[in-house]
Amino acid sequence: MGLNGTDVAKNASDMILTDDNFVTIVEAVRQGRSIYDNIRKAVHFLISTNIGEIVTIFLGLILGMNSPLLAIQLLWINLVTDSIPAIALGLEPEDKDIMNRKPKDAKSGIFSDGLWNKIIVEGAMIGVLTLFIFSLGNKLYGIDIARTMAFVSLGLIELVHSFNIRSEESIFKVGLFHNKYLVRSVCNRLNYASRNSIYTSSKRSIQPC
Repeated sequence: MGLNGTDVAKNASDMILTDDNFVTIVEAVRQGRSIYDNIRKAVHFLISTNIGEIVTIFLGLILGMNSPLLAIQLLWINLVTDSIPAIALGLEPEDKDIMNRKPKDAKSGIFSDGLWNKIIVEGAMIGVLTLFIFSLGNKLYGIDIARTMAFVSLGLIELVHSFNIRSEESIFKVGLFHNKYLVRSVCNRLNYASRNSIYTSSKRSIQPC
């Protein structure tokens, strides 16, 4: 006890309650679980989306294609599309059943419970889908529009993926607008991207300025 406990007891203890209220332990556990979950969600999103970008470029080069994305497009996606939703995921409200879960093993890492498998599978799916859209656009319209299609598709897939990471349950059960920071960040990214795109009629492509 922080208020009534002796100095000897405080020095020997692993945890000190500054308000001498055992309810504080429950609140601390609840907040700790929420923070831990949000860190996992942000890391999950960032690594999976970056794997998707790597798969898009690397697999495209292996297959003998032109680079599906330009360097400026990759930089745009990493700075704009990835960073802000990841921060918003860190502010995700806690799950309703967060205190009904069993305690986690203290030795288990942040990538436990199959998180690495999810990251790799989701990243591969993002990359393959983007590459498919690029190859389709390249066949039908040419390299410039194909890169535009890949750029827009990758950005939209990653924004949709940020909602997918929010919970293991259905997004409609959790609530689509439950995380107002994520909704606002996605809307801002879409608005910002649309206002900062230039349609070049001579090249027939959309390029971020």
